[in-house]
Order: sequence, then structure tokens, then C-alpha cells
Amino acid sequence: MGATEPLWISEYRFRQGRAVRCRTILELSGSLHMLKGGTSSLLKCFLASTAIIGVSATNVHASNADILFILDGSGSMWGQIDKVAKITTAKETLTKLVDDVPDGARVGLMTYGTQSKESCVDFQTLNEVGASAKAIKESIAGIKPLGKTPMGMSLSVGIASLSKTEPQDRQKAVVLISDGIETCNSDPCTSAAMSQHLGIDMKVHVVGFDVDAEAKAQLQCIANAGGGQYFNADDTEGFTKAMRDVVEVAQAPVVAAPVAEPEPAPKNVEPVITEYFREDFDGETLGEDFIISNENPDNYIIENGVLTMLSTSKGGFGVEEPENLLTYTGKLPKGNWDAVLVFKGDYSSVSDRLSFGFRKDKDNYLTGVFGHNFTSGCHRAYLQNLKNQKGKLDKNTLLYRATNGLDCYPQPRINWESDWTAIQADLQKMNVVLTVSKRGRSYTTAVVLDGFMDADGNPYVVKTEQFTALRAPGDLSFTVDKPLNGDGEVLMEIESFAIHEVKSAAN
Repeated sequence: MGATEPLWISEYRFRQGRAVRCRTILELSGSLHMLKGGTSSLLKCFLASTAIIGVSATNVHASNADILFILDGSGSMWGQIDKVAKITTAKETLTKLVDDVPDGARVGLMTYGTQSKESCVDFQTLNEVGASAKAIKESIAGIKPLGKTPMGMSLSVGIASLSKTEPQDRQKAVVLISDGIETCNSDPCTSAAMSQHLGIDMKVHVVGFDVDAEAKAQLQCIANAGGGQYFNADDTEGFTKAMRDVVEVAQAPVVAAPVAEPEPAPKNVEPVITEYFREDFDGETLGEDFIISNENPDNYIIENGVLTMLSTSKGGFGVEEPENLLTYTGKLPKGNWDAVLVFKGDYSSVSDRLSFGFRKDKDNYLTGVFGHNFTSGCHRAYLQNLKNQKGKLDKNTLLYRATNGLDCYPQPRINWESDWTAIQADLQKMNVVLTVSKRGRSYTTAVVLDGFMDADGNPYVVKTEQFTALRAPGDLSFTVDKPLNGDGEVLMEIESFAIHEVKSAAN
């Protein structure tokens, strides 16, 4: 790897309690080896001056777009606006749009919530992209709202399907039309973000129809994460305009940015990283730089250089008193730093996780989370960055490794793996290195599995988007726990806790 690539993490690993330092420097190019949900450039486009609804296709420029509509078929779409059911307005408007699709454009249709009142896997592709207008209009006419709102899974399947349409260089857009919030415990923002890591031109646009503030915030999040735009509609007239605008944006050509001459690579830009503090749990009790809150001595033990923690508690940093919350009471470097936790887990329940970051109370924290969960046939190890400020929670979730269940789509940057047992075995024998980094007033979380490589033979690293905090919300802490809906016991073995001071080479 070239010397000009950014250095972003350095860790000292200790084995079996012995003071044998093994410094690993991972030099990674973010564009090749980091998965960053929702960080692609915003769609640069121009809007055609001709309206699409009510104008014949012969008066509209030819298009090179594949557009997949996902129409909300949940029960709430029977609600009325202007004395007309929202589903009726949506179906009539979408039917007109299909009639007036420009030459060259190809359209497909998905829906969800139309088959069952309770199912969270109730989504279906009614028409593949490229179907005839007649077939799509027949499908639209048959949609009858009934059940839940599994937006996350619908987006995942839709994005995966759209990514496979040929030719690959066609402009692709998912257009989600919804009147409410996700109701199936999925994360639609994460699903939308995956569209930006498939190596193709794809955007996720969203139309919100008669939504409250909570739903609007989530729908805007989906559009932002998918590199697209959000269109809000409060009434029938607004919905018609929003649908016209979203289709114009979905098919508008992308304006290429001018190519600038590359600047010479800067010299001596690698930071100087030095160890500031380390705890290797070599004794039989916690060191003087740690305190433990809400202590349950039956659920942790220090022996043979390992802190073993067992937990059946739920909620992590977000509950009133997390069980066995370990807090670092020493000083932190004044400038930039990395806090690094090295551990292994058993990962035998359906929801194991370790939370590591700053905590003041249940409504104020900034933390990184590495965990495992199982849903919809998908086992997945994931990374999160959570920021809760006065009870308002923001989060960034990324897949690390996963099997091929429905809720795993679309793919992470590594290939799907067929067997969770093999992934679990790696997690049990290889150290997880979880790093919380401060750069200025920004905080990020990164994870690497010591010894697990990507297809190019480089360490496979996932790093979250940054959150900004003017001051740290509490003290640096960690705990082992489960989500509120998790079951079973969680077992983690923490080998070391370290803080690295990071200074520029010029200092």
C-alpha cells in the first residue's frame, strides 16, 4: 500500500495476558475499503421544462432510466385526503405517469402490505423493470391496502433487483411512495444507503403523502441515505405535483462534474500515534482508572488477562441504569485520539452486542456498537454509531458480515456467505477491534476483525459516518448487552482497552 494513503487506526494487541506488543497499522483507502452508508454525492440533475403528467411521450425527451416504483399498500393508505382515499389518488396518479413515460425509460412496480395484516415479509414485485405499460396499470388497479409497512425489507429487495437490470450503465432510480413510518423493526435508512455502494448509478427518491413529523423525518433520512431527494405532499394537488417532480428527477441525466487535475500528494501527512493509556486486565480486579456502575459481580470476572462479561440485560446506554457499566475515569488527550477495545464474543444468541463510547445518562450518549442479530433468515454482524442528545436519537448502521436472508439485501462489499456457523467461528476465534475516534469535534466508529481479509487480501474494515459533538456527552464507558427486543445470554471476553494520542506529523 502506498505511503500516501491515510493512516487512521493503530492498535497494540496482547495475547493471553502476555505483554507482547504487536502493532498493526491499517492503511486503507476509504473509497476502496470503507463502507460508508449514505455518503455518496447528491444527485446533480436538471429538471425538464415539460410536465410529464398529461403530456404525450412524443413531447418529452428520450430517457435512459430504469425506475422501480415501490407503492405503499399498508392499511393506512385507506385514509382520506380531500374526501378521497389516499390509495385511490396514488393509483390514479401512478397510472397516468405510466402512460406518459418517455421513450427509452423502463418502469417496474413493487408493493407491500397487501397480503396480510400482520406479516413483515409481505412485499412483492408485481412487475419487473421493463414490463409493458398495460401490465403495470393492471397491477396498479389490483392493489388493495391491508397490512404493515416493511419499508426496509422492500427497499433492500428492490435495490438488489434493480441493481441487476442490464445494461448496468443505465441510470437507475427507486421511487418509494409512503404515507407512514417503518412498522417492522427494520432500518430503511440503512437499506437505502446500500444503493450507494454497488458501483452503479442508482438513487433512492421518496414521496411522503400526508405524513406526520416522525414519518417525514424517516422518509427524508431514506432519501438522503440513498443519494436522492424527498418530496412532501399534504393533499391531492401536492401529491400530483410531487409525483411529477420525482419522475422528472429520476430520469434527468446526471451532470458530470469537471475533471480537475490531481494535486500532488502531500508529504509527511501521516499522523504520529502514541499510546496514552492501556488496560490489559492482568490483575484480578479492575484498575484504579475504572469504576463499575449498577454492579452485578455474578456477571463479570477478571482472570488470565481477560475481562469476561455475561449479560441478559437489555437496552445498553439507553436504559436508566445499564448493568455492569464500566467507565474510564482517567484523562483523555486534549486533541485527537483513538479509543480501542479488543474483544471476542460467543455470538450464540440472536442479539449479542457491545456498546463503547460516551455516556452521561439514558438520554445523552455517543457510542459505537458492534453486534449480531438474526431476522428474516439473515444472520448479520453489524456496526452502529449512535448519538442521543436530550432524548433525540440518531444512528448510522452498517453491515459487516452477513448471510443471504431477505433482510440482508443488498450486499455488503464482501461476498455473501452461505453459512452463519463459519462466520460465527471467525468471530469466536478472531479478535474484534472496535475503535471510537475523535478528530476535532467529530466522532466515528470503526471495526476490523483481526485476520479477516477482503477479496484483495487487505484487512476488511467498516467505518461509520461521523457525528459532531461540541463536548463529549459523558464519560468513556462500555458494557455488554442486547437490544430491547433481544433474547438469550450475551458473553464477551475483553482483552484490552487502550487510548492512542494522535498528532499531526508537523507537531
